[in-house]
Amino acid sequence: MNIVILDLEWNAAYSRKIHGYINEIIEFGAVKCDEKLNVISTFSSFVKLSVGKKISNIVSELTSIKDENLSDAMPFMQVVSKFKRWAGDSLIMTWGISDIQTLIENCRYFSGAEHIPFLSSYCDAQLYCESMLGLLNTGEQLGLNKAAEMLNIDVSSLIHHRALGDSMITLEILNKIYSPSTCAPFVENALKEEFYRKMTFRTSFICDFDHPEVKKQLSAFKCEKCGGDCQRTGKWSLRNKKFSANFRCSGCGYLFTGRVQLKQKYEGITVTTKSVPLPIIEKPRDAKSGPVGNMNLTVCENGAGLLTFRSFEKIEGIKHAFSTRLGGKSENEFASMNLGLRRGDNDDLVYENFAIFTSALGVDKNYLVAGAQDHHTNIRRVTKAEGGIGIYRPKDMESIDGLCTDDPGVTLVVYAADCVPLYYYDPEHKAIGLAHAGWRGTANDMAGTMVRKMQTEFGTDPHKLIVAIGPSIGPESFEVDKPCADEFLATEGMDAFVTDDKNGKYHVDLWAVNREFLVRAGVKFENIEIGNVDTYIESDLIFSHRKTRGQRGSNAGFLQIDEK
Repeated sequence: MNIVILDLEWNAAYSRKIHGYINEIIEFGAVKCDEKLNVISTFSSFVKLSVGKKISNIVSELTSIKDENLSDAMPFMQVVSKFKRWAGDSLIMTWGISDIQTLIENCRYFSGAEHIPFLSSYCDAQLYCESMLGLLNTGEQLGLNKAAEMLNIDVSSLIHHRALGDSMITLEILNKIYSPSTCAPFVENALKEEFYRKMTFRTSFICDFDHPEVKKQLSAFKCEKCGGDCQRTGKWSLRNKKFSANFRCSGCGYLFTGRVQLKQKYEGITVTTKSVPLPIIEKPRDAKSGPVGNMNLTVCENGAGLLTFRSFEKIEGIKHAFSTRLGGKSENEFASMNLGLRRGDNDDLVYENFAIFTSALGVDKNYLVAGAQDHHTNIRRVTKAEGGIGIYRPKDMESIDGLCTDDPGVTLVVYAADCVPLYYYDPEHKAIGLAHAGWRGTANDMAGTMVRKMQTEFGTDPHKLIVAIGPSIGPESFEVDKPCADEFLATEGMDAFVTDDKNGKYHVDLWAVNREFLVRAGVKFENIEIGNVDTYIESDLIFSHRKTRGQRGSNAGFLQIDEK
């Protein structure tokens, strides 16, 4: 039996006939092969619009199909007849079942037919590929381009989001994995009514508390940390089609929200459960001056708490600090030294906090400069002319996670609440740099990028740089899933800083990764100081995004060349 790989493009259009929307097919594209996937011929045809008056802008931009392309096209049922003659009695394959569902919808609309005229046997190529790549029942739906990437297939010469082009991409994928024996279990008899019942079945969410399956699934919840029994501490509620309640583990005391979602599928009911840690919002500690990790905490007369590096304290002409939660005016989850605007706090209180902190640090608040952080590695050189940008003046650039200057009196500011702040000082050229490195920025070498930026801007010799790695989530606290760990492991030598917990989770040492990138950029190992302050552990002193599940204020790092 020959194999036909079919792909369709369609346009959503409102129909007065059915008083609703229909996905009107606008293009057929297919490739016919023999049983060894040798190409016999191809099929490509536009379909004349009958329901919609024109192609939507979104569809046109995605597919590059214009209204004029369809002006001389045949109506849908004529294209179906032409395709049937071309395809013959072939096994039809599509990537996912959405094309088949759309075909059924169009056949019913235009001819009243309940069946697709050319379909006798069918295979879902996406499902088959997921099986061959070990992705079945993982909850991960495999896209066409992702499958090509996983199989190291170069599809740059093919036209994406066009029917024939996507059919050819599917063929390239099948050429890597296909055999008649492995494909046979995925071939369905499309002449049976059961096939159409399955294809037209609409998955729905079960949202009825009285449903017997709901009662069964909500009767117990296990702790994802230790596997122990849990006690529900609040009532079940229904939100966004998910049942939710708060729990406490009787064994380890883990506090979390348990979420349950039930879907009624053709094959039966599927249940998805998830545990989400509850935000832990603590009051700021009653702290005194003294050591914290490898840093020094100074509680000033106005109540502000300043964390400083011991190596930077020895440098004359430099002012620096990392903020704490101490001494501000903000309340509740923002208590009390919140320096983050647009987080839900009162902006007037944030500006008061800046005034308090800059007074304690001894810098002019009018010459603070902050970037527009978005977890990339873009760096900007600034001067006094940029004073106030990002705080008292609107940001004037997008995507800035690092700042550098050799202009005295300018105070560089970066925000962090688990992310890594990086402090740089060039003693030869009297230049400074301050960078924000989230886990993405860390994996993408923000640390080394700042070194190279300072080389370009100031002629900095990396061997003479003094660098400090500030408070952030520490290696014991930074637990991640495999995709995040893989971002680090993609760089040679980083496996030394990624620990596999053998349970699907990993721990990453962001401090060591940043230090390694600094050393690779030419900074001497002995010139790098790690503050060794874990924001997750010290969350009553420093805001932690992970600990509070985002219900928090913002810390900030400050660095200035003194004008004196």
